[in-house]
Amino acid sequence: MKSVYLLKYTKIILLIGVILMITESVIAENAKGPLRVLSTNPRYFTDGSGKAIYLTGSHTWDNLVYMGRDDPPQAFDFDGYLDFLKRYEHNFIRLWAWDSVTWNSLANGTVLAKNFVHNVAPQPWARTGPGKALDGKPKFDLTKFNPAYFERLRERVASAGERGIYVSVMLFEGWGLYHANRGRAAPEGWAWRSHPFHPDNNINGINADVSRDSIGVKVHSLGNPSATAIQEAYIRKVVDTVNDLDNVLYEVINEGGEKEWDWWVVNLVHDYEKAKPKQHPVGITGHGAENLASMLASPADWISPGRADGYAEEPPAWDGKKVSLLDTDHVWG
Repeated sequence: MKSVYLLKYTKIILLIGVILMITESVIAENAKGPLRVLSTNPRYFTDGSGKAIYLTGSHTWDNLVYMGRDDPPQAFDFDGYLDFLKRYEHNFIRLWAWDSVTWNSLANGTVLAKNFVHNVAPQPWARTGPGKALDGKPKFDLTKFNPAYFERLRERVASAGERGIYVSVMLFEGWGLYHANRGRAAPEGWAWRSHPFHPDNNINGINADVSRDSIGVKVHSLGNPSATAIQEAYIRKVVDTVNDLDNVLYEVINEGGEKEWDWWVVNLVHDYEKAKPKQHPVGITGHGAENLASMLASPADWISPGRADGYAEEPPAWDGKKVSLLDTDHVWG
Protein backbone atom coordinates (compact mmCIF):
# COMPACT_ATOMS: atom_id res chain seq x y z
CA MET A 1 0.00 0.00 0.00
CA LYS A 2 1.45 3.34 -1.05
CA SER A 3 0.63 6.34 1.09
CA VAL A 4 1.88 9.91 1.21
CA TYR A 5 0.57 12.56 3.56
CA LEU A 6 1.29 16.27 3.51
CA LEU A 7 1.02 18.72 6.36
CA LYS A 8 2.53 22.21 6.25
CA TYR A 9 2.81 24.97 8.81
CA THR A 10 4.67 28.26 8.62
CA LYS A 11 8.30 27.12 8.56
CA ILE A 12 7.30 23.69 9.93
CA ILE A 13 7.46 20.74 7.58
CA LEU A 14 6.02 17.29 8.14
CA LEU A 15 8.48 14.46 8.05
CA ILE A 16 6.87 11.34 6.64
CA GLY A 17 8.21 8.19 8.24
CA VAL A 18 8.82 4.99 6.34
CA ILE A 19 6.85 4.52 3.16
CA LEU A 20 4.52 1.65 4.04
CA MET A 21 1.95 2.07 6.79
CA ILE A 22 2.05 -0.11 9.89
CA THR A 23 -0.87 -1.29 11.97
CA GLU A 24 0.54 -0.34 15.32
CA SER A 25 1.85 3.10 16.26
CA VAL A 26 4.56 3.16 18.90
CA ILE A 27 5.09 6.44 20.74
CA ALA A 28 6.63 5.76 24.12
CA GLU A 29 6.79 8.33 26.90
CA ASN A 30 10.56 7.81 26.95
CA ALA A 31 12.17 7.03 23.62
CA LYS A 32 13.79 3.62 23.88
CA GLY A 33 16.68 2.44 21.83
CA PRO A 34 19.09 2.81 20.29
CA LEU A 35 17.12 2.14 17.14
CA ARG A 36 18.22 -0.65 14.84
CA VAL A 37 16.82 -2.06 11.62
CA LEU A 38 13.96 -4.50 12.26
CA SER A 39 15.14 -7.86 10.93
CA THR A 40 11.65 -9.12 10.09
CA ASN A 41 10.79 -5.97 8.12
CA PRO A 42 13.83 -3.82 7.23
CA ARG A 43 11.60 -0.96 6.11
CA TYR A 44 11.40 -0.03 9.78
CA PHE A 45 13.50 0.53 12.85
CA THR A 46 12.87 -1.16 16.17
CA ASP A 47 13.93 -0.27 19.70
CA GLY A 48 14.75 -3.90 20.46
CA SER A 49 11.24 -4.79 21.57
CA GLY A 50 10.45 -6.55 18.31
CA LYS A 51 7.91 -3.88 17.39
CA ALA A 52 8.27 -1.65 14.35
CA ILE A 53 8.86 2.01 15.17
CA TYR A 54 7.08 4.39 12.81
CA LEU A 55 8.90 7.73 12.78
CA THR A 56 6.93 10.82 11.87
CA GLY A 57 7.15 14.43 12.96
CA SER A 58 7.71 18.08 12.18
CA HIS A 59 10.88 20.11 12.08
CA THR A 60 11.73 23.78 11.93
CA TRP A 61 15.08 25.26 10.96
CA ASP A 62 16.14 27.06 14.15
CA ASN A 63 15.43 24.31 16.68
CA LEU A 64 19.14 24.08 17.61
CA VAL A 65 20.97 27.04 16.07
CA TYR A 66 19.02 30.27 16.49
CA MET A 67 18.19 32.40 13.44
CA GLY A 68 16.77 35.90 13.27
CA ARG A 69 17.26 39.51 12.26
CA ASP A 70 18.36 40.43 15.78
CA ASP A 71 21.99 40.03 16.75
CA PRO A 72 22.22 37.80 18.66
CA PRO A 73 19.10 36.10 17.24
CA GLN A 74 16.06 35.58 19.40
CA ALA A 75 15.91 32.33 21.38
CA PHE A 76 13.75 29.47 20.08
CA ASP A 77 11.03 28.10 22.38
CA PHE A 78 12.13 24.47 22.38
CA ASP A 79 9.80 23.43 25.20
CA GLY A 80 6.86 24.86 23.28
CA TYR A 81 8.07 23.01 20.21
CA LEU A 82 8.08 19.72 22.12
CA ASP A 83 4.56 20.49 23.37
CA PHE A 84 3.46 20.98 19.76
CA LEU A 85 4.98 17.65 18.74
CA LYS A 86 3.32 15.75 21.55
CA ARG A 87 -0.03 17.41 20.84
CA TYR A 88 0.04 15.87 17.37
CA GLU A 89 1.57 12.59 18.58
CA HIS A 90 4.78 13.12 16.63
CA ASN A 91 7.87 11.18 17.64
CA PHE A 92 10.68 12.36 15.34
CA ILE A 93 12.54 15.58 14.53
CA ARG A 94 15.60 16.71 12.59
CA LEU A 95 17.78 18.82 14.88
CA TRP A 96 19.01 21.37 12.42
CA ALA A 97 22.63 22.37 11.83
CA TRP A 98 23.55 25.53 9.92
CA ASP A 99 27.06 25.92 8.56
CA SER A 100 27.20 29.67 7.90
CA VAL A 101 26.76 32.56 10.33
CA THR A 102 24.04 34.14 8.17
CA TRP A 103 21.05 33.13 6.09
CA ASN A 104 20.09 35.50 3.29
CA SER A 105 16.39 34.95 2.67
CA LEU A 106 16.61 36.42 -0.83
CA ALA A 107 18.14 33.09 -1.82
CA ASN A 108 14.75 31.46 -1.20
CA GLY A 109 13.16 33.47 -4.00
CA THR A 110 9.37 33.53 -3.90
CA VAL A 111 9.21 30.66 -1.39
CA LEU A 112 9.49 33.00 1.59
CA ALA A 113 9.00 36.34 -0.20
CA LYS A 114 11.30 38.07 2.29
CA ASN A 115 14.30 40.34 1.90
CA PHE A 116 16.49 40.31 4.96
CA VAL A 117 19.52 38.57 6.41
CA HIS A 118 19.20 36.29 9.41
CA ASN A 119 21.97 36.15 11.97
CA VAL A 120 22.77 32.57 12.95
CA ALA A 121 24.35 31.45 16.24
CA PRO A 122 25.96 29.63 17.92
CA GLN A 123 28.44 27.64 15.84
CA PRO A 124 30.36 24.57 17.07
CA TRP A 125 33.69 26.45 17.11
CA ALA A 126 34.85 29.22 19.43
CA ARG A 127 35.23 32.77 18.13
CA THR A 128 38.42 33.75 19.90
CA GLY A 129 40.28 35.91 17.39
CA PRO A 130 42.75 37.47 17.03
CA GLY A 131 41.39 39.49 14.19
CA LYS A 132 37.93 40.06 12.80
CA ALA A 133 36.02 37.81 10.44
CA LEU A 134 34.10 39.16 7.46
CA ASP A 135 31.06 39.77 9.67
CA GLY A 136 33.09 42.03 11.99
CA LYS A 137 33.15 39.55 14.86
CA PRO A 138 36.19 37.63 16.18
CA LYS A 139 37.58 34.99 13.86
CA PHE A 140 36.98 31.30 14.60
CA ASP A 141 39.60 29.06 16.12
CA LEU A 142 38.66 25.78 14.47
CA THR A 143 40.75 23.81 16.96
CA LYS A 144 38.57 24.97 19.87
CA PHE A 145 34.95 24.00 20.41
CA ASN A 146 32.20 26.29 21.66
CA PRO A 147 30.88 24.66 24.86
CA ALA A 148 27.50 26.43 24.56
CA TYR A 149 26.78 24.67 21.27
CA PHE A 150 27.37 21.17 22.59
CA GLU A 151 25.64 21.81 25.90
CA ARG A 152 22.53 22.89 24.00
CA LEU A 153 22.82 19.92 21.65
CA ARG A 154 22.89 17.42 24.50
CA GLU A 155 20.18 19.17 26.48
CA ARG A 156 17.77 19.23 23.52
CA VAL A 157 18.32 15.64 22.49
CA ALA A 158 17.84 14.52 26.10
CA SER A 159 14.69 16.64 26.56
CA ALA A 160 13.20 15.23 23.37
CA GLY A 161 13.95 11.69 24.48
CA GLU A 162 12.14 12.24 27.77
CA ARG A 163 9.06 13.11 25.69
CA GLY A 164 9.32 9.99 23.52
CA ILE A 165 10.83 11.83 20.55
CA TYR A 166 13.68 10.52 18.41
CA VAL A 167 16.17 13.05 17.09
CA SER A 168 18.12 13.06 13.86
CA VAL A 169 21.24 15.01 14.80
CA MET A 170 22.22 16.85 11.62
CA LEU A 171 26.00 17.09 11.38
CA PHE A 172 26.29 19.53 8.46
CA GLU A 173 23.99 21.72 6.34
CA GLY A 174 24.48 21.97 2.58
CA TRP A 175 21.59 24.04 1.23
CA GLY A 176 23.44 27.34 1.58
CA LEU A 177 26.57 26.31 -0.30
CA TYR A 178 25.12 23.79 -2.76
CA HIS A 179 21.82 25.39 -3.72
CA ALA A 180 21.62 29.01 -2.58
CA ASN A 181 25.14 30.38 -2.86
CA ARG A 182 24.95 31.40 -6.52
CA GLY A 183 22.37 31.99 -9.22
CA ARG A 184 19.84 33.41 -6.77
CA ALA A 185 18.58 36.88 -5.91
CA ALA A 186 20.95 36.96 -2.92
CA PRO A 187 24.51 38.25 -3.50
CA GLU A 188 26.80 35.66 -5.10
CA GLY A 189 28.79 33.69 -2.55
CA TRP A 190 26.89 34.94 0.50
CA ALA A 191 26.90 31.54 2.26
CA TRP A 192 30.61 31.01 1.60
CA ARG A 193 31.66 34.45 2.84
CA SER A 194 29.91 33.74 6.14
CA HIS A 195 31.30 30.21 6.51
CA PRO A 196 33.85 29.41 9.27
CA PHE A 197 36.01 27.54 6.72
CA HIS A 198 36.46 30.69 4.62
CA PRO A 199 40.12 31.79 4.96
CA ASP A 200 39.13 35.25 6.18
CA ASN A 201 36.95 33.82 8.95
CA ASN A 202 39.37 31.58 10.89
CA ILE A 203 42.83 31.86 12.43
CA ASN A 204 43.92 28.37 11.37
CA GLY A 205 44.69 28.95 7.70
CA ILE A 206 41.78 26.74 6.64
CA ASN A 207 40.42 27.46 3.16
CA ALA A 208 37.93 24.77 2.17
CA ASP A 209 37.27 26.35 -1.21
CA VAL A 210 39.25 23.68 -3.04
CA SER A 211 37.70 24.85 -6.30
CA ARG A 212 39.30 28.28 -5.70
CA ASP A 213 36.37 30.02 -7.38
CA SER A 214 35.49 32.21 -4.35
CA ILE A 215 32.18 30.38 -3.97
CA GLY A 216 33.23 27.48 -1.74
CA VAL A 217 30.86 24.69 -2.74
CA LYS A 218 33.57 22.06 -2.15
CA VAL A 219 33.51 22.36 1.64
CA HIS A 220 31.78 18.98 2.00
CA SER A 221 34.32 16.95 0.05
CA LEU A 222 37.58 15.12 0.69
CA GLY A 223 39.59 17.58 -1.38
CA ASN A 224 41.17 19.49 1.50
CA PRO A 225 42.83 17.27 4.15
CA SER A 226 43.17 20.11 6.68
CA ALA A 227 39.46 20.92 6.49
CA THR A 228 38.59 17.22 6.64
CA ALA A 229 40.61 16.88 9.85
CA ILE A 230 38.63 19.74 11.42
CA GLN A 231 35.37 18.09 10.34
CA GLU A 232 36.48 14.74 11.76
CA ALA A 233 37.26 16.26 15.16
CA TYR A 234 33.84 17.94 15.17
CA ILE A 235 32.02 14.71 14.28
CA ARG A 236 33.77 12.87 17.11
CA LYS A 237 32.81 15.68 19.49
CA VAL A 238 29.14 15.35 18.50
CA VAL A 239 29.24 11.59 19.07
CA ASP A 240 30.94 12.07 22.44
CA THR A 241 28.18 14.52 23.40
CA VAL A 242 25.14 12.32 22.71
CA ASN A 243 26.34 8.72 22.41
CA ASP A 244 24.85 7.57 25.72
CA LEU A 245 21.33 8.76 24.76
CA ASP A 246 18.90 6.23 23.30
CA ASN A 247 16.89 8.49 20.98
CA VAL A 248 19.72 9.48 18.62
CA LEU A 249 20.00 9.12 14.87
CA TYR A 250 22.71 10.89 12.88
CA GLU A 251 22.20 12.67 9.57
CA VAL A 252 25.28 13.42 7.46
CA ILE A 253 24.10 16.63 5.80
CA ASN A 254 20.98 18.32 4.52
CA GLU A 255 20.98 18.86 0.74
CA GLY A 256 24.67 18.55 0.03
CA GLY A 257 27.83 16.53 0.24
CA GLU A 258 29.79 14.65 -2.40
CA LYS A 259 29.32 10.88 -2.47
CA GLU A 260 32.81 9.97 -1.21
CA TRP A 261 32.59 12.51 1.59
CA ASP A 262 29.05 11.41 2.58
CA TRP A 263 30.16 7.80 2.83
CA TRP A 264 33.29 8.82 4.75
CA VAL A 265 31.11 10.56 7.36
CA VAL A 266 28.85 7.50 7.72
CA ASN A 267 31.82 5.15 8.13
CA LEU A 268 33.52 7.52 10.57
CA VAL A 269 30.48 7.58 12.86
CA HIS A 270 30.04 3.81 12.63
CA ASP A 271 33.71 3.14 13.36
CA TYR A 272 33.93 5.64 16.20
CA GLU A 273 30.79 4.31 17.90
CA LYS A 274 32.08 0.72 17.83
CA ALA A 275 34.13 1.49 20.92
CA LYS A 276 31.29 3.45 22.55
CA PRO A 277 28.50 2.15 24.80
CA LYS A 278 25.83 2.61 22.11
CA GLN A 279 25.59 2.47 18.34
CA HIS A 280 23.04 4.58 16.45
CA PRO A 281 21.69 4.68 12.89
CA VAL A 282 23.37 7.05 10.42
CA GLY A 283 21.48 8.46 7.44
CA ILE A 284 22.05 10.25 4.14
CA THR A 285 19.55 12.87 3.02
CA GLY A 286 19.01 13.21 -0.72
CA HIS A 287 18.21 16.37 -2.65
CA GLY A 288 21.92 16.99 -2.85
CA ALA A 289 24.80 15.28 -4.59
CA GLU A 290 23.58 11.68 -4.31
CA ASN A 291 20.72 9.97 -6.11
CA LEU A 292 18.65 7.05 -4.88
CA ALA A 293 20.88 4.33 -6.34
CA SER A 294 23.95 5.85 -4.68
CA MET A 295 22.24 6.19 -1.32
CA LEU A 296 20.99 2.59 -1.46
CA ALA A 297 24.53 1.38 -2.17
CA SER A 298 25.97 3.46 0.66
CA PRO A 299 26.88 2.27 4.18
CA ALA A 300 24.03 4.41 5.62
CA ASP A 301 21.38 2.76 7.81
CA TRP A 302 18.63 5.04 6.54
CA ILE A 303 18.16 7.34 3.58
CA SER A 304 15.84 10.12 2.48
CA PRO A 305 14.82 10.08 -1.21
CA GLY A 306 13.38 13.17 -2.86
CA ARG A 307 11.44 14.40 -5.85
CA ALA A 308 14.34 13.72 -8.23
CA ASP A 309 14.20 10.07 -7.13
CA GLY A 310 10.55 9.73 -8.13
CA TYR A 311 8.90 10.37 -4.75
CA ALA A 312 6.38 13.04 -5.71
CA GLU A 313 3.00 12.42 -7.31
CA GLU A 314 3.47 8.68 -7.95
CA PRO A 315 6.01 7.32 -5.48
CA PRO A 316 7.07 3.74 -6.17
CA ALA A 317 6.60 1.00 -3.60
CA TRP A 318 9.59 0.83 -1.28
CA ASP A 319 11.85 -2.22 -1.72
CA GLY A 320 12.90 -2.39 1.93
CA LYS A 321 16.66 -2.36 1.30
CA LYS A 322 17.05 0.47 3.80
CA VAL A 323 14.81 2.42 6.14
CA SER A 324 13.40 5.44 4.29
CA LEU A 325 12.46 8.78 5.87
CA LEU A 326 10.81 11.27 3.55
CA ASP A 327 10.86 15.03 4.07
CA THR A 328 8.04 16.79 2.26
CA ASP A 329 10.33 19.75 1.58
CA HIS A 330 12.48 17.48 -0.57
CA VAL A 331 9.47 15.97 -2.32
CA TRP A 332 7.21 18.95 -2.99
CA GLY A 333 9.31 21.93 -1.88
